[in-house]
Amino acid sequence: MEQSKQEVQKYQEDEINLIALAYSLIERKFLILGLTAFITALAALYTTTFTPTYQAKVSILSAPSSSLLKINNLIYTSETKKSIFTSFLTNLISEDLKKNVFVENDFLTQFNKDNTPIDNVDAFIMSITSSVKVIPPELDTKLTEDPHSIIINGTNPKAISKYLDALVKRANSKSIEGIIQLTQQKISNRLDQIAIDSEMLFKKYHQNRLNLINRIKEEDGEKIRNIKDQTYRAKYQAKQSRLIQIALLTESVMVAKSLGIIENNFKNSNSANSDIGDNLDVPEWYSYGEKALTQTINLLKSRVSDDPFTPELVSLVNQLNEVQNNNLLKTLVSRQDDSPFIPELVALNLEKDRLESTNLNLLGAKSINIAHSARVTINSRNKNIIVLLAFIGSFIFSIVLALIMNALKPDENNPT
Repeated sequence: MEQSKQEVQKYQEDEINLIALAYSLIERKFLILGLTAFITALAALYTTTFTPTYQAKVSILSAPSSSLLKINNLIYTSETKKSIFTSFLTNLISEDLKKNVFVENDFLTQFNKDNTPIDNVDAFIMSITSSVKVIPPELDTKLTEDPHSIIINGTNPKAISKYLDALVKRANSKSIEGIIQLTQQKISNRLDQIAIDSEMLFKKYHQNRLNLINRIKEEDGEKIRNIKDQTYRAKYQAKQSRLIQIALLTESVMVAKSLGIIENNFKNSNSANSDIGDNLDVPEWYSYGEKALTQTINLLKSRVSDDPFTPELVSLVNQLNEVQNNNLLKTLVSRQDDSPFIPELVALNLEKDRLESTNLNLLGAKSINIAHSARVTINSRNKNIIVLLAFIGSFIFSIVLALIMNALKPDENNPT
């Protein structure tokens, strides 16, 4: 019971202390409110000395369908709105591009109108261009029709507005130029490959022609050897036939001489045939006689060549002339250009002509669609934060001060 009474008494004392504390703060409300208002007013007055900052914003959408169609009409090009938009953003955030736009358009003079000496120009440019930010759509970044925002902060509203417009314009043209350059590179690579393929075809067909020439020469050489062999055999046979004929006629001369038949007996040949029989030939020694046969033998012996008396040689000579004067071989050897005989070269030449005559003009094409150009607003966020922090801090400080003053106040119920 005693412990319970002590706890109730302690609770009542804490409640009295809190009430007393609240009353003490109420007694010093004018101090708290006055000090808070004073410090907040000082903070607000201080922020008025700040140089105002501005924000320029450009809203952009993905490329229009007409631009996408024009871009994809180029050879070897297959772009989407997303790929083109990504290329634009990549160029936009490039530090080199931001610096080049700044320098080439003389924005250094516009951002430093007082012509104040600048120790580090690159750092000065970086301090301005680094504030360029890309803000995706707030609702749904997956919706390509929701605008992206590109912002830049600065103290010169006119300069940041012009710079942001120039940067967006340059990034847009850079993206289109990149597509054209990529297409040109693809065309150049293909033309190089066509040149290599054409050269390979020329070498292939040239080598095939040389191989065919060598094969024809080899075949003709074999034909010539066969014809010469046949010619030699025909001449040899003709000579042997002449020698055999001489030997036979010599025997006939000897028979005619032994029988005393000197002159020919053509007049008596018919009667001789009747006497000997219709089925038997009259011997040459009887028909011609010794004198005619001897003359014939002398003619055969004095013959210089048997060629005119060898009918087979005529055909062989013609065959030899035909082989030695092979028109196909002469045509192949005299050919200076194999291109008309390369069917694959026609398609390559047509493709080459088409590539070389390709028009890479993308005039009017856009990588993005600008919803509106740069708009400038005052950026008061920093000032508001300072005033808010001053209000909260001064309010807390005034409460603490009031509590300290109340603690140091003499206790009137217990004077010392």
